[in-house]
Amino acid sequence: MANVTPGYTFTGTTDPITFVKLNLIAQPTVAIGNDEITSAMIAGSVTLESPTVTGGLTVSTGGLTVSAGGANVTGGVTVADGLTVSTGGAAITAGGITLGVGTPINMAASTETFTGTIALTFGAAKGNTRLIPCSSNTASTISAATVPAAGYLLILRFTTDATGGNVITFSTNFKSTGTYTLSTANKYYSIVFVSDGTNLIELSRTAAAG
Repeated sequence: MANVTPGYTFTGTTDPITFVKLNLIAQPTVAIGNDEITSAMIAGSVTLESPTVTGGLTVSTGGLTVSAGGANVTGGVTVADGLTVSTGGAAITAGGITLGVGTPINMAASTETFTGTIALTFGAAKGNTRLIPCSSNTASTISAATVPAAGYLLILRFTTDATGGNVITFSTNFKSTGTYTLSTANKYYSIVFVSDGTNLIELSRTAAAG
């Protein structure tokens, strides 16, 4: 049952009833248990000032807007129709955020294993920066079976070991200015591509750094 605070306990049949005792003048505070609210009891537009969700939050349509103070979610967030955070940010401490399998993440990096052929894939678990530690003076061919949406920037950062001399060739769905020779040992090399929706087109490449 809901409890009204402040309340009043009548002492007997002779205790007169007044507006004050019934709390009809003051603004009451109503405490409702977790199991006493159903979705039918919640209005269509509810403003939550500083919500904390511990069991996961699912938004099926209309998206989720957090305007101030941020939202702390410890059990994961699933949003089917967009997520907008304008002030305060969103802190996800456990469970993470689930994106579609075809949604590449910008401003994140992942490491690719250096082999003779490297087939890049793009998805929620990958960043737009790929770290590729080269071994010995082995050559490698890099390809991409699919290409992200137009405007996506792909940064490939190579490191050479004590041998150096790696020759990188770009194959399927890449448009480059030619092979990329990482000639100097123990250095950093970077090359940047931009997607036009069909191919990954070279923007720039660096000489040895470091």
